[in-house]
Amino acid sequence: MAAVPRSPEDRQRQILEVAVRMLRTEPFDQLSMDRVAAEAGVSPPLLFHYFKNKKGFQNAILEAASADLEDRMRPDPELPITSQLRSGIETFVDAVIEHPTIYLAVMRMAGSGDVRMRTIYRGMRRTFTTWIVAALTNLGIESNATVEATIAGWQAFMEEIVVNWIDEPTLERGEMVDLCERIFYHCLPAAGISVEQIVAATMAATASESRATKL
Repeated sequence: MAAVPRSPEDRQRQILEVAVRMLRTEPFDQLSMDRVAAEAGVSPPLLFHYFKNKKGFQNAILEAASADLEDRMRPDPELPITSQLRSGIETFVDAVIEHPTIYLAVMRMAGSGDVRMRTIYRGMRRTFTTWIVAALTNLGIESNATVEATIAGWQAFMEEIVVNWIDEPTLERGEMVDLCERIFYHCLPAAGISVEQIVAATMAATASESRATKL
């Protein structure tokens, strides 16, 4: 019995899966359409048929890759609230370290003025920022525009530390995570959240988690 032909959507998905897999080990600017076509077992003209041109193909690859990366950046919501910040930082750090080519390519193209890539990049950043705001809210700490702006600034700072670490790993991974965590707690007072407030909220959450565990 003859195999059922792939739909155009399935074929495009297959091509992009191959490209994303290749991008995890190869520089973005060295990923050629011909090599992706050969790896996917299709003809190069088919890629132009689906993606119109090289830029359209590159954007489609990064959009697919960043969606996968964004999923990897989501912290585990099942963890105790007191552990989620540390877990979130580690999740972000590991996602960037494991897939630097993808993250750096999205950053670079977003910075070049590509509107589509800027939207994708902001979406990746927003995933993490939104989660932190929710975690603070669960601790009973009220959020506002100043707090959200401070968290976004801290995330940009953390991103810079991680991106530089990829090229120059002068710290141990754990030391880098510790640094990012400490900076977070030092930034919040600038947004009107005192250290005492953070400590009190954390202790209350820890006590609540402990009671729930005993029950």
